Amino acid sequence: MKTHMWIALAALLGAASCGEREPETFTGHISDASMNQVTVQDLSSEETYTFSLDGADRSEAYGLLIGAPVVVEYRGRLENGARAVKVSTNPTYAEAVGTWMLHNEEHPEWSMGLEIRVEGEAVSINSATLLYSGWELLDEADRILLKGRSVGNGESFDFSQTGIIARDAAGNCTLTIEGTEVVFTKEALQAAATTESAENTIEKADSTASEPAENPTSETVPAEE
Repeated sequence: MKTHMWIALAALLGAASCGEREPETFTGHISDASMNQVTVQDLSSEETYTFSLDGADRSEAYGLLIGAPVVVEYRGRLENGARAVKVSTNPTYAEAVGTWMLHNEEHPEWSMGLEIRVEGEAVSINSATLLYSGWELLDEADRILLKGRSVGNGESFDFSQTGIIARDAAGNCTLTIEGTEVVFTKEALQAAATTESAENTIEKADSTASEPAENPTSETVPAEE
């Protein structure tokens, strides 16, 4: 009798212990993402795993942008289809992606800037001499490294600049080129899209799923000629 009671108690404690186990983590870069899942490539290899996002905490997902560094917390075995508990991406990556402009109020046609894209790509806007081509995250938060080529004044050379992301007194997102007085401002529509893209996608999908299905017996009436 005592043996059976001990076995039952051990099983109960074991189940409680398993329930309280901390989730495992998988770190990498996002190679693909949708409303229901995210595919992550390992930092040190080309191996990828696709995680289910059903019920996952996405409060720090920041749009699940392709190429973003990501940490996936999960329980169970590391395999395709494993259910994520929480997905967190680098906030500086999400903040950097978008269109940044240096506006000329007197001559708007002279305004220039750059577009920072996912997966390390960058392009110049209205500039024929300062040609941005890429970017990457730096170890310090809110700092990125911009890369490009200068082709003005009869000479051509590669350059790199440190960009510092911040917000001004009006709440606008700014990108200051370190060591200069150049301050780009992120376009408002781009800033909103970066922070809300995941939520909008989920809401749209939910509303679509709740709509009644079309009558399968309905016929299509041809248009009159």
